[in-house]
Amino acid sequence: MDYSVSLSIFQGPFDLLYHLIEKKEIDIYDIPIAEITDQYLEYINQMMQFNMNVASEFILMASTLIEIKSQMLLPQKEKEEDPRQELVSKLLEYKLFKEISETLKKYEDENSYYFSKPKEEIAVTSDSKTEQLSLNEINIYELYNVFISLLKNHNLKIAGEEKLKVYRENYSVKDCTEELLKKIKISGRVSLFETFREKDKITKEYVITAFLAVLEVSNKQDIKIYQTDTYSDIIIIAA
Repeated sequence: MDYSVSLSIFQGPFDLLYHLIEKKEIDIYDIPIAEITDQYLEYINQMMQFNMNVASEFILMASTLIEIKSQMLLPQKEKEEDPRQELVSKLLEYKLFKEISETLKKYEDENSYYFSKPKEEIAVTSDSKTEQLSLNEINIYELYNVFISLLKNHNLKIAGEEKLKVYRENYSVKDCTEELLKKIKISGRVSLFETFREKDKITKEYVITAFLAVLEVSNKQDIKIYQTDTYSDIIIIAA
């Protein structure tokens, strides 16, 4: 029987036992305890013959195997627990951690081919800086004109654009405000242009009502409104 592997390479008694089981392709759930005990003892005896220091934990495992072997030789009662059960459980646990260890070692080896650098602060230029909208002292008609320009830039259809007419109120500021707040509560942010795209056509009445709703929402302390540049989308977020 070949025992050319040195005991020093094993991390502990379970490592040696697991090696013997794998080497013989033994079913871990049905360990031939007599055979594996003899192999284990032979392995340790050979190491001792070479004057190698055998740790006490290896001796303890050997005595455990001998005890299980003795129990297996005794007549078994019908519902008596298999003497190997505890050993099998510990071996399965060891097998799991061994596989995890090998996987982590593989990742470590692969990662050794990569190099990283410490994080550094990136200066934000004025072009990419997000500016807070100032909504104080804005005339509603100025808002309307700005909004029309924004909609044109994003190819949104505007019904009745050629003339400013007074419509019967189909959209209330209250309803529009509640709709915006509901969307913010769900997603944390609202894009005004995405809100408009939900409709096939946008009336001037709705545009003005929406702007009034934005003004109403902006008064709340837990709401912030911003855009990246003059004619970009208007974003409303929860502070």
